[in-house]
Amino acid sequence: MSPKKTCAGKAWLERMDEKHKARKEAVHKACMEHFNISLKSERSLAANPSKLRPLIVNDDHHFIYSIVYKVGSSNWERVLVEDLGGFKNVPNQKLYSHKALHWIRRYNSTQIESRLNSYKIFIFVRNPLARILSAYRDKFVDHHNSVFTRMGQNIIMLYREHNQVTSGNVTFTEFVKYLVDSPAHRSNPHWKPIFNQNFPCEINFDFIGKLEEASDDIPYVLKSLQIDHLVKYKQGQPKKTPEKNLLAMYYSQLPRELLQKLCAIYKADFVIFGYDIPDSFS
Repeated sequence: MSPKKTCAGKAWLERMDEKHKARKEAVHKACMEHFNISLKSERSLAANPSKLRPLIVNDDHHFIYSIVYKVGSSNWERVLVEDLGGFKNVPNQKLYSHKALHWIRRYNSTQIESRLNSYKIFIFVRNPLARILSAYRDKFVDHHNSVFTRMGQNIIMLYREHNQVTSGNVTFTEFVKYLVDSPAHRSNPHWKPIFNQNFPCEINFDFIGKLEEASDDIPYVLKSLQIDHLVKYKQGQPKKTPEKNLLAMYYSQLPRELLQKLCAIYKADFVIFGYDIPDSFS
């Protein structure tokens, strides 16, 4: 399903302009009030490229995408590789390393500063708990590759009785315990907090889209970047189980204290992007 629908009307565009302006202001306000962090200059950011690792540059259309995994990232990679790059039928597992993706770390500081100063920059975010659950289901339930298979085995060894280590997949509770127990366990980009990975308090994003509002935010961003006529962004099929039901199904398994510890770790993402922190799912 394409999100373009009939989103080109003047009233819709004005409403979206106001919504995104308000969203940006809310992010900047939350960053200052809760974390005492303000936007950094393009020169300062260019001098510290470690904070720019998730940024992908498109020089033909003068925009930068800050990738967040488990927030429609494969579809955005496909936009860059296939729709704008001209390559066809690229497998998902080949998108991340494709030559059509120009990561900003390949540029020198002068080139980085120039692009940060003149290109449109966008990011898409998601409820932290939904993103964590999506990562768990994708990496440990629905699909398996050698990296996550080994990680899953290590998690089971850590949190399961030794006489049961060979049985079944990693449970959701085991995965959450793994995330809570060590900052090192949260370094994987599929579940690393956006606050620590994409630096939304320091980078001046022109557009902050939300996956929950994708039917409006995606066509708005495409139109604002002036690439809507070139792109066929394919959203996934509607889920058989609504997301709120999935969240309740999985998070109700967690002891309340464990849920609270998890939410505390991702607090910045909740606060900055305006998501409610749940007390429980019971």
